[in-house]
Amino acid sequence: MATASADINIVNRALTLLGVNTITALTDSDKAASTASVLWDDTRAAVFRAHPWNCLTKRVALSKDSSSPAYGYDNRFQLPADFLRLIQLENATDNYQIENDFILYDGDTLNVQYLALVTDVTKYDTLLIDALAARLAAELAQPLLQSSTAMEQMWQMYTLKLKEARYVDAQENCQDVVDADYWIDSRGGLKRPNIETPPRS
Repeated sequence: MATASADINIVNRALTLLGVNTITALTDSDKAASTASVLWDDTRAAVFRAHPWNCLTKRVALSKDSSSPAYGYDNRFQLPADFLRLIQLENATDNYQIENDFILYDGDTLNVQYLALVTDVTKYDTLLIDALAARLAAELAQPLLQSSTAMEQMWQMYTLKLKEARYVDAQENCQDVVDADYWIDSRGGLKRPNIETPPRS
Protein backbone atom coordinates (compact mmCIF):
# COMPACT_ATOMS: atom_id res chain seq x y z
CA MET A 1 0.00 0.00 0.00
CA ALA A 2 1.59 3.27 -1.10
CA THR A 3 1.06 6.51 0.71
CA ALA A 4 2.11 10.13 0.30
CA SER A 5 4.82 11.58 2.53
CA ALA A 6 2.24 13.85 4.16
CA ASP A 7 0.29 10.77 5.26
CA ILE A 8 3.47 9.38 6.77
CA ASN A 9 3.91 12.59 8.73
CA ILE A 10 0.57 11.97 10.45
CA VAL A 11 1.40 8.31 11.08
CA ASN A 12 4.76 9.32 12.54
CA ARG A 13 3.09 11.87 14.81
CA ALA A 14 0.99 9.04 16.19
CA LEU A 15 4.05 6.83 16.67
CA THR A 16 5.90 9.68 18.39
CA LEU A 17 3.03 10.09 20.85
CA LEU A 18 3.54 6.44 21.76
CA GLY A 19 7.32 6.72 21.99
CA VAL A 20 7.75 4.35 19.04
CA ASN A 21 10.39 4.82 16.34
CA THR A 22 9.10 6.55 13.23
CA ILE A 23 8.89 4.89 9.80
CA THR A 24 9.71 5.93 6.25
CA ALA A 25 6.75 4.23 4.53
CA LEU A 26 3.78 2.03 5.35
CA THR A 27 5.50 -0.65 3.30
CA ASP A 28 8.43 -0.86 5.74
CA SER A 29 9.03 -4.34 7.11
CA ASP A 30 8.78 -3.49 10.83
CA LYS A 31 5.71 -4.00 13.02
CA ALA A 32 4.91 -0.30 13.39
CA ALA A 33 4.61 0.14 9.62
CA SER A 34 2.62 -3.03 8.99
CA THR A 35 0.20 -2.28 11.83
CA ALA A 36 -0.25 1.35 10.79
CA SER A 37 -0.87 0.18 7.22
CA VAL A 38 -3.78 -1.98 8.40
CA LEU A 39 -5.32 0.75 10.59
CA TRP A 40 -4.69 3.97 8.64
CA ASP A 41 -7.55 4.02 6.12
CA ASP A 42 -10.30 2.98 8.54
CA THR A 43 -9.04 5.29 11.29
CA ARG A 44 -8.97 8.27 8.93
CA ALA A 45 -12.51 7.51 7.71
CA ALA A 46 -13.78 7.22 11.30
CA VAL A 47 -12.34 10.61 12.29
CA PHE A 48 -13.69 12.18 9.11
CA ARG A 49 -17.21 10.86 9.83
CA ALA A 50 -17.12 12.28 13.38
CA HIS A 51 -17.93 15.82 12.19
CA PRO A 52 -18.89 17.67 8.97
CA TRP A 53 -15.43 19.19 8.54
CA ASN A 54 -15.35 22.31 6.39
CA CYS A 55 -12.14 21.22 4.66
CA LEU A 56 -13.75 17.94 3.55
CA THR A 57 -17.17 19.26 2.48
CA LYS A 58 -18.28 19.13 -1.15
CA ARG A 59 -21.46 19.98 -3.09
CA VAL A 60 -22.66 18.12 -6.15
CA ALA A 61 -25.73 17.79 -8.37
CA LEU A 62 -26.35 14.05 -8.54
CA SER A 63 -27.42 12.36 -11.76
CA LYS A 64 -30.55 10.22 -11.75
CA ASP A 65 -29.77 6.57 -12.32
CA SER A 66 -31.33 4.76 -15.26
CA SER A 67 -32.76 2.13 -12.90
CA SER A 68 -35.47 2.79 -10.31
CA PRO A 69 -35.91 1.18 -6.87
CA ALA A 70 -38.17 -1.87 -6.80
CA TYR A 71 -40.62 0.00 -4.54
CA GLY A 72 -40.92 2.88 -2.10
CA TYR A 73 -39.27 5.62 -4.17
CA ASP A 74 -39.50 6.79 -7.77
CA ASN A 75 -35.80 7.34 -8.44
CA ARG A 76 -32.32 6.63 -7.22
CA PHE A 77 -29.17 8.76 -7.49
CA GLN A 78 -25.59 7.47 -7.54
CA LEU A 79 -23.48 8.72 -4.65
CA PRO A 80 -20.00 10.13 -5.46
CA ALA A 81 -17.07 7.71 -5.31
CA ASP A 82 -15.51 9.70 -2.45
CA PHE A 83 -18.74 9.87 -0.40
CA LEU A 84 -18.34 9.34 3.36
CA ARG A 85 -21.32 11.01 5.03
CA LEU A 86 -24.37 12.98 3.94
CA ILE A 87 -24.53 16.49 5.36
CA GLN A 88 -27.73 17.71 3.76
CA LEU A 89 -30.00 17.60 0.73
CA GLU A 90 -30.46 21.04 -0.76
CA ASN A 91 -33.97 22.20 -1.68
CA ALA A 92 -35.33 18.72 -1.12
CA THR A 93 -38.98 18.46 -0.06
CA ASP A 94 -39.54 14.68 0.00
CA ASN A 95 -38.26 11.84 2.13
CA TYR A 96 -35.11 10.03 1.10
CA GLN A 97 -33.17 6.88 1.96
CA ILE A 98 -29.52 5.96 1.55
CA GLU A 99 -29.05 2.39 0.38
CA ASN A 100 -25.67 1.02 -0.62
CA ASP A 101 -24.19 3.53 -3.09
CA PHE A 102 -27.44 5.34 -3.88
CA ILE A 103 -29.84 7.90 -2.45
CA LEU A 104 -33.44 6.91 -3.06
CA TYR A 105 -35.66 9.94 -3.68
CA ASP A 106 -38.93 10.73 -5.45
CA GLY A 107 -37.77 13.93 -7.16
CA ASP A 108 -36.10 14.14 -10.56
CA THR A 109 -33.15 16.28 -9.42
CA LEU A 110 -31.04 16.12 -6.29
CA ASN A 111 -28.33 18.44 -4.99
CA VAL A 112 -26.38 17.26 -1.97
CA GLN A 113 -23.75 18.55 0.41
CA TYR A 114 -21.58 15.71 1.63
CA LEU A 115 -18.42 14.79 3.49
CA ALA A 116 -15.76 13.51 1.11
CA LEU A 117 -12.86 11.12 1.60
CA VAL A 118 -10.18 13.68 0.75
CA THR A 119 -6.79 11.99 0.49
CA ASP A 120 -4.76 15.17 -0.14
CA VAL A 121 -3.40 15.82 3.36
CA THR A 122 -2.49 19.39 2.44
CA LYS A 123 -6.25 20.14 2.44
CA TYR A 124 -6.69 19.08 6.09
CA ASP A 125 -7.14 21.63 8.86
CA THR A 126 -4.28 21.63 11.39
CA LEU A 127 -6.55 20.71 14.29
CA LEU A 128 -8.04 17.86 12.27
CA ILE A 129 -4.52 16.51 11.77
CA ASP A 130 -3.94 16.70 15.53
CA ALA A 131 -7.11 14.72 16.20
CA LEU A 132 -6.31 12.19 13.49
CA ALA A 133 -2.82 11.54 14.88
CA ALA A 134 -4.21 11.08 18.40
CA ARG A 135 -6.90 8.65 17.21
CA LEU A 136 -4.32 6.63 15.29
CA ALA A 137 -2.07 6.55 18.38
CA ALA A 138 -5.01 5.18 20.39
CA GLU A 139 -5.59 2.47 17.79
CA LEU A 140 -1.88 1.58 17.68
CA ALA A 141 -1.24 1.55 21.44
CA GLN A 142 -2.41 -1.97 22.18
CA PRO A 143 -0.86 -3.81 19.22
CA LEU A 144 2.48 -1.98 19.48
CA LEU A 145 2.86 -1.50 23.25
CA GLN A 146 0.45 -4.08 24.69
CA SER A 147 -0.53 -1.33 27.13
CA SER A 148 -4.13 -0.68 28.12
CA THR A 149 -2.96 2.38 30.05
CA ALA A 150 -1.33 3.91 26.98
CA MET A 151 -4.42 3.14 24.93
CA GLU A 152 -6.70 4.86 27.44
CA GLN A 153 -4.41 7.89 27.61
CA MET A 154 -4.39 8.22 23.83
CA TRP A 155 -8.19 7.87 23.67
CA GLN A 156 -8.52 10.65 26.24
CA MET A 157 -6.16 12.81 24.19
CA TYR A 158 -8.14 12.06 21.05
CA THR A 159 -11.42 12.99 22.74
CA LEU A 160 -10.03 16.36 23.81
CA LYS A 161 -8.42 17.11 20.44
CA LEU A 162 -11.59 16.11 18.61
CA LYS A 163 -13.71 18.44 20.75
CA GLU A 164 -11.32 21.32 20.12
CA ALA A 165 -11.13 20.67 16.39
CA ARG A 166 -14.91 20.33 16.05
CA TYR A 167 -15.55 23.50 18.03
CA VAL A 168 -13.12 25.65 16.04
CA ASP A 169 -14.34 24.16 12.76
CA ALA A 170 -17.98 24.80 13.64
CA GLN A 171 -17.22 28.41 14.63
CA GLU A 172 -16.49 29.11 10.98
CA ASN A 173 -20.10 28.27 10.09
CA CYS A 174 -23.38 29.91 11.05
CA GLN A 175 -24.45 29.71 14.70
CA ASP A 176 -27.01 26.94 14.25
CA VAL A 177 -24.25 24.57 13.11
CA VAL A 178 -22.29 25.26 16.29
CA ASP A 179 -25.37 24.77 18.44
CA ALA A 180 -26.30 21.54 16.69
CA ASP A 181 -22.82 20.15 17.17
CA TYR A 182 -22.86 20.84 20.88
CA TRP A 183 -26.38 19.58 21.31
CA ILE A 184 -24.99 16.25 20.12
CA ASP A 185 -22.07 16.58 22.55
CA SER A 186 -24.39 17.36 25.44
CA ARG A 187 -26.36 14.20 24.74
CA GLY A 188 -23.11 12.30 25.29
CA GLY A 189 -22.25 14.15 28.47
CA LEU A 190 -19.53 16.30 26.88
CA LYS A 191 -19.01 19.93 27.79
CA ARG A 192 -17.92 22.74 25.53
CA PRO A 193 -14.18 23.30 25.88
CA ASN A 194 -12.86 26.68 26.97
CA ILE A 195 -10.75 27.45 23.92
CA GLU A 196 -9.11 30.85 23.77
CA THR A 197 -6.21 30.22 21.41
CA PRO A 198 -6.70 30.26 17.62
CA PRO A 199 -5.83 27.19 15.51
CA ARG A 200 -2.18 26.95 14.57
CA SER A 201 -1.36 28.01 11.04
